[in-house]
Amino acid sequence: MIAVPFNTPLCLILVFVTFAAAPEANAQGKLGLAKELVESLGIRFSKEVAEEGAEILTRKVETFLVKYGDDGADALRKVGPYAIQLVDDAAADGVQATRWLAKFGDEATSVVRNETRRNLATKLGDEAAEALIKHGEIAEPILELAGKPAANALRAVSEQNARRIGMMAKSGELEKIGRTSELMDTIGKYGDRGMDFVWKNKGALAVSGALVAFLANPEPFIDGTQELANVVAQSAIEPIAKEVGNKTNWTVTIITLALCAVGYLSFKTWIRQRTKHGAR
Repeated sequence: MIAVPFNTPLCLILVFVTFAAAPEANAQGKLGLAKELVESLGIRFSKEVAEEGAEILTRKVETFLVKYGDDGADALRKVGPYAIQLVDDAAADGVQATRWLAKFGDEATSVVRNETRRNLATKLGDEAAEALIKHGEIAEPILELAGKPAANALRAVSEQNARRIGMMAKSGELEKIGRTSELMDTIGKYGDRGMDFVWKNKGALAVSGALVAFLANPEPFIDGTQELANVVAQSAIEPIAKEVGNKTNWTVTIITLALCAVGYLSFKTWIRQRTKHGAR
């Protein structure tokens, strides 16, 4: 009970009473929600609730809700009482673990229980968590190499194409192609279609001009309306033409061509004259 001076204005007394009652009301609300949750959990997770005991579990759920709020309630609804243990084991990553369990349900346990994956998902965000849930250990080295853009790419592709990205990362082909983040963004946008093209043309994409053209406008290459081979050929010819142009002495070249033309015309005149004399 709060002691209020006799001469305190009535409005201030009401404020004191309101603030004093708020925590108690909030606690009562959490307790009520905890009881409701335990009752509903008893239907789907009857064995776990029975083993824990409804009263003990209610106290644990109440504490969990005070700490993690709505995400905590959603995690319990999707995963059951086991969510409390999972989040406790995640320690410092408890807030993120609760959010993943609330968002992805049981599938998120593969990330929450694995420290390496949990660290990656904490660092790179929920997109990385989703990529790890979808592709498991295949995704780990790719995320370590290319970060968040790789997470978006992995979310957009099938298991086969995720393995292809992993193979290219391991062999050094991704590094050889270069501009990995932009390449991953493109795969993230076009999904399996984009990765199918990258896989079939990984050698050609290692040519800088081809990669620049592809990243600037991927759609025609992916659809097959434009050939990457033409870009590769052009990229190969341009440096040679430039080098030849740089080394050419155009004054000498023009004089040489003029002399060749004069010589050719003189030769034709001589041939005509010889032909006339022969005819006579």
